[in-house]
Amino acid sequence: MAVAAPARRSRAVPAPAPLRTAPPARRKPPARKPAARPKLVVAAGHAAGAVRQLPDSSLVVRMTRGRAWIAVLGVLLVGIVALNVVTLSFAASAGKIDEEITTLENENSALESREAKLFGTARVRSEGGAIGLAMPNTEEAHLIEPKPTDVANAAARLAAAGG
Repeated sequence: MAVAAPARRSRAVPAPAPLRTAPPARRKPPARKPAARPKLVVAAGHAAGAVRQLPDSSLVVRMTRGRAWIAVLGVLLVGIVALNVVTLSFAASAGKIDEEITTLENENSALESREAKLFGTARVRSEGGAIGLAMPNTEEAHLIEPKPTDVANAAARLAAAGG
């Protein structure tokens, strides 16, 4: 008996895989930080929750059914009146400060006027003219030529003046 040889399977050579090119690099969007909730918003949210539950609290229910409600309203009214008084006192002090500012500005203007009279150009010209000085003429500019005797004259003047 002959043993049959196992049938040979033909192995098909797989076709070469097509060359893969890397896909174009995608830019990742910049990482975003989760938006931080501002503390004020969080606090407002907690306050809103507390206020929403306030009318149903047992303290408020007992207070509104008894005489304590009158005391609470009285305290609130006294607080409102106190705030109005403080606001009016601030307004009055602001008015006084405004008055003082106006007075000081008027005094400052008067002092500047007096200073202009004392040290103004007209006074300087008149006093300079009294001692023999003259204002320079700005239309006729000319150069001053130094003389060899100028230094000796200046030293003699300084010595005579006591300098």
